[in-house]
Amino acid sequence: MNAALIAGCTAGGVVIGGVLDSVTGRIVRPVEPSGQGDPKETGGAGVTAEATVDLRVPPRLELVASAVLTGAFFALTAVRIGATPPLAAFCALFAGLVAASVVDAREGIVPRVIVFATLSALALGLLSASWADDRWRALGDAAIGGTAAFAVFFALWWFFPRGLGYGDVRLAGLIGTALGWLGFGELYVGFLAGFVAGTALGVLLMVTQGTGRKTRLPFGPPLALGAAFGVLWGHWAVHLWLSHT
Repeated sequence: MNAALIAGCTAGGVVIGGVLDSVTGRIVRPVEPSGQGDPKETGGAGVTAEATVDLRVPPRLELVASAVLTGAFFALTAVRIGATPPLAAFCALFAGLVAASVVDAREGIVPRVIVFATLSALALGLLSASWADDRWRALGDAAIGGTAAFAVFFALWWFFPRGLGYGDVRLAGLIGTALGWLGFGELYVGFLAGFVAGTALGVLLMVTQGTGRKTRLPFGPPLALGAAFGVLWGHWAVHLWLSHT
């Protein structure tokens, strides 16, 4: 285990997380004159637009949380991947996921600018890693994973527009690309963990805030947690699952 690498990634993540939070703090939800947004345009998940759960925290706490989470994810990525070519790609992924989750929790949207910027950085990093390690098949799997995840979430959004925002569809494509590069087992585990985390969040808010089925819940943070589990522990989970089948 490279202690210097982990320390460097941690420090870099804290700085990047703080900067990103300051930048994304300017992102606000567009004003909806009708008082009720079109579910086919919103970025966060929700059952209906009648009620939206409030997950806002004080700005200073949000800044600290963003910095700490990004630093922690960078450190865990360094432990999981080590000083290898894909490290930069997955650190970029986690920086984008934290930024998107913070905005989704605060505003109920997953901004396309964050998703597209993160996808660009991820794609460049994975392309470089595939070239360095001659892992072109993994790059193809990443394309398949991203396309498949986008298609599945697009279908869910199309048929259940009040249960999912289009921003979540884009986010799923990003996550599918990253997890697909690692393997289809990690892809499955990551999204399964995301849905489990989303269900747990819904139950928790139902108990603590009295929310109901018609309350809009941000789905970006659970998807990001699922992606983190898939990247960091997906290989272990797949191995454990296969060893018991």
